[in-house]
Amino acid sequence: MPPTGDAMVKTQALSSQAPETETAEGDTHQHEHGDTDVQDVLAANRRFYQAFADRDVAGMEALWAQDRDVRCVHPGWPVLSGREPVMRSWRELLGNPRSPGVRHQSEQATVCGDVGWVVCEEFVANTALVVTNLFARSGGGWQMIHHQATPISSIAAFEDASGYEDLNGRPPTLH
Repeated sequence: MPPTGDAMVKTQALSSQAPETETAEGDTHQHEHGDTDVQDVLAANRRFYQAFADRDVAGMEALWAQDRDVRCVHPGWPVLSGREPVMRSWRELLGNPRSPGVRHQSEQATVCGDVGWVVCEEFVANTALVVTNLFARSGGGWQMIHHQATPISSIAAFEDASGYEDLNGRPPTLH
C-alpha cells in the first residue's frame, strides 16, 4: 500500500549508513541512524529470532499480536490463518527436540506508519531462506502479524538471480 498524505516510509539495513526516508512524493531524505521506529521493529525481529533459537514458546506467543488477524507461512506449508493455528504451529516446532537451530542475518527494516516489516536471510539446518516478518504497532509496542519463509533453491540460483545490489551496494552473498 503506497503512503498517503504525510505518511513516511523509513527503511534501514543494518550498516553504518544512515537510513533513507521516502516521502509520498518520492523524495528520499537521510535520517539519523537511530530512527526509533526502525530500531524498534528491528528489536522486535530480534526478539522473534531469540524466541525461535531458545525454543521459548511463551516469548513467541508474547510477540505475536492477539488483537489482529495473523498469518504464517512456514517453508513448504500452506498459509496458516488466525492466532490459534499460528501459535499451535510454533508450539509444535519449538517443542520438537529434533527441530534444527536457526540463525538470521542481513536484516532490512521498513516502517510506514503503524506497520513495519523486516526482510532478512534465515538459515535452518543447511537450508537458506528469504524471510519477511511483518509487524504492527500496538499499545504494547511492535507485534508480529505475519511471518513468511521461502527457501532459496540453491546458492548458485540465488547468486544468478541476484545481479542486484543490497541497500549497501554489495551483491548479496551467503556465507
